[in-house]
Amino acid sequence: MLKLYETDVQTIAYLEGQRVLDEVAEVCRWLPPLWDLENYVAVNPFLGFSGRSLEAAAIAIGDGIDAEVLPGLAFYRERWQAGAFGPMELAQAARRAAYDLQELLAILEGTMPMPLRPRAQVLTFAERYDQAHGTRWHARAIRHTTLWCSVYIPQDGPQWAKQPSKSLYAAWREAAMMDRSLELAGMPGWCEWVRQLPTLPEAALELMLGKLQVAPTERTSYLYRLLGGVFGWASSLRRDVWAAGDHEPGPLLDLLAMRMATDAAVALLLPHQKRTTVPLRQPARAEDETVRMILQEALEDGYTRQLLGKLKAPTPTPMERPAVQAAFCIDVRSEILRRHFEAQSPAVETLGFAGFFAVFLDWQTNGGQSSARCPVLLQPGVKIAANEVIPLWSAQQVTKKLTASPGAAFTFVETLGIAYALGLVGDALGALTSPRHSEEHVPFLLAPEGSTGVTLENRIAIAALILKNMGLRERYGRLVLLAGHEGCSENNPHQAGLDCGACGGHGGAINARIAAAVLNDPGVRAALPSRGFQVPTDTHFLPGVHDTSTDEVRLLDLAHVPATHQADLAQLQQWLKAAGARTRAERAESLGLETRKQRLIDRLLRKRARDWSEARPEWALARNAAFIVARRSRTRGVSLEGRSFLHEYDWTTDPDNSILTLILTAPMIVASWINLQYFGSTVNNDVFGCGTKTLHNRIGTLGVVLGNGGDLRTGLALQSVQDADGRWYHEPLRLQVVVEAPRERIEAILAAHQNVRELVEHGWIRLFVLDPDSNATARWLPGQGWA
Repeated sequence: MLKLYETDVQTIAYLEGQRVLDEVAEVCRWLPPLWDLENYVAVNPFLGFSGRSLEAAAIAIGDGIDAEVLPGLAFYRERWQAGAFGPMELAQAARRAAYDLQELLAILEGTMPMPLRPRAQVLTFAERYDQAHGTRWHARAIRHTTLWCSVYIPQDGPQWAKQPSKSLYAAWREAAMMDRSLELAGMPGWCEWVRQLPTLPEAALELMLGKLQVAPTERTSYLYRLLGGVFGWASSLRRDVWAAGDHEPGPLLDLLAMRMATDAAVALLLPHQKRTTVPLRQPARAEDETVRMILQEALEDGYTRQLLGKLKAPTPTPMERPAVQAAFCIDVRSEILRRHFEAQSPAVETLGFAGFFAVFLDWQTNGGQSSARCPVLLQPGVKIAANEVIPLWSAQQVTKKLTASPGAAFTFVETLGIAYALGLVGDALGALTSPRHSEEHVPFLLAPEGSTGVTLENRIAIAALILKNMGLRERYGRLVLLAGHEGCSENNPHQAGLDCGACGGHGGAINARIAAAVLNDPGVRAALPSRGFQVPTDTHFLPGVHDTSTDEVRLLDLAHVPATHQADLAQLQQWLKAAGARTRAERAESLGLETRKQRLIDRLLRKRARDWSEARPEWALARNAAFIVARRSRTRGVSLEGRSFLHEYDWTTDPDNSILTLILTAPMIVASWINLQYFGSTVNNDVFGCGTKTLHNRIGTLGVVLGNGGDLRTGLALQSVQDADGRWYHEPLRLQVVVEAPRERIEAILAAHQNVRELVEHGWIRLFVLDPDSNATARWLPGQGWA
């Protein structure tokens, strides 16, 4: 009987440990991944809650980590008073939610208070102790963890998979047994407490949960709150596990064990005494999310009413051959330039296409580093090495190593001494700096036949994929421009955030050059007719890159343009120059330059791009609000105010629905990530953004912290979403997705792809269908279908 009893105890212990691991894994999946600075990717901060409705997620996140997801009543009142939405939109939203319209009107007008609800919070033990004793142990515990992360993770993170003994938790435990900083702060027995903890993080978690007697019903909420205190570092550790598609917690298990160790120590080691001087904090209350969701719906109805009213009636495709066709990235910044470029001549046509140009590229330098030049939702399929020759321990490499090392980064200037001081003076005077152009100066030499190191069969497949998804089959200009894009700024850790999200947070020049080389390859061109693509022999594909900070388009690989096309090239350059000037004039107002003359505007925008004290070199994708999948004729000549992603699509050239499927499962999701990153960074910059640029300090290449330490910051800086006067420049609207296609085509994609269906059904995006034969539109209402 004794043996049986011991077996039962072991079984129970095993099951309990497994349950703890399952709960940890569940909580870790609620966190979004965070990419490093060199490969900065816009990420939906609510990604882990996409399986819930936006309203339910707002409640869970607000209760869990005190982070607002929806704007407050003050914002909706301001937009109501500004006329962004009116009684008609409010009545529609109220009717859909079955809510009393008069009550909503009274709330907006201020004659009735906003309904509040209690927050069902599960506090950490340090927060409870602070409330009872007026101390700051919660903040001290977080700082203890983040300081260790900032020192250890950049240097030794890659060793975890190879050497489990070098895990984050193991290294922390070894050092914490001798670190008396918390004891000096007033926590007796800290080192001995750490010494008694199990050597494995999962065992330590199980032990501490038992000692703290956390109720099973509160475990996930408690674990989530612990990670919420180190949201940035947790998101950084989440990335590799997320990218691998692994459902295990990975190194987040170590981080959680560290957080709980300090929290449990507060509960178990500190003396408990009755507090007499500092009052208890009042129970938290939140503005009702149901009401806020209705107001958000009404606001977005006001925007979409104007947007859909601008769309043009369908027109037949013109038969005349265009002088030039230009494919720009779907990025909202391209919309303004495309409009002004097309205004130069009826012979100019533009297309919207994801900026990686269907080149799923793994770009490798001779230093052995590689970067994916395609959306993170896709896997690179083409591997190409740059002909980059940098001597061993060159100045560039020394500089990079110094700035990448967490400790040395703070003594970088002192290390280089007077040589670097001269550079700083030159930068300040604007004499030595010029805007950086990613990849342009890498000697990517293409042979005359367009060889890229990729087999002919693969080049043919790539070319066919590019032309198919761009909708080009029989009608081509003499010049077809493939324009990637990038931004330029100095002294900006988040420089990659100005580049192309479709290119994995890099400039799109390399993708454009490879795509053009493949499409110009004689062997490829000879095979394309058999694939259904009738490309004229006199069509030349030309790569370029749109600098979104200065709105200049640089044409690349001009040495490969045939002599027969030099007049076409000169005309193209003239049109692009004029379009760029008009684009800069339009953007000037948002940057406070609208009263300046054109020549001065041009000079000031270039100066902003190379000024290392400039906090807003450009607004990037701020104010993005819509994703339009339709023929360009629907939007040509229409000002969409630089707020719409524009993807070219003609359903009649997509018999198997594969093009639309790709658009809605990749570019549209990337656009929604960008949209929700801006949304979160605006509504709650403290948690989902990264604070003011003036306090940023780099932690190697991983990210930034504010001031001299603390949590790794995620999302966008305040200067990316907020004007200098403190007002929100970005308007937090969900992505309004408009698709010109038969309804059944869209329904088939929703039925087949859970990730797209969740975004629509749970209200993370709003989906509209545009009838191909008219201007009639319908919206997909969650749980109801088209309305």
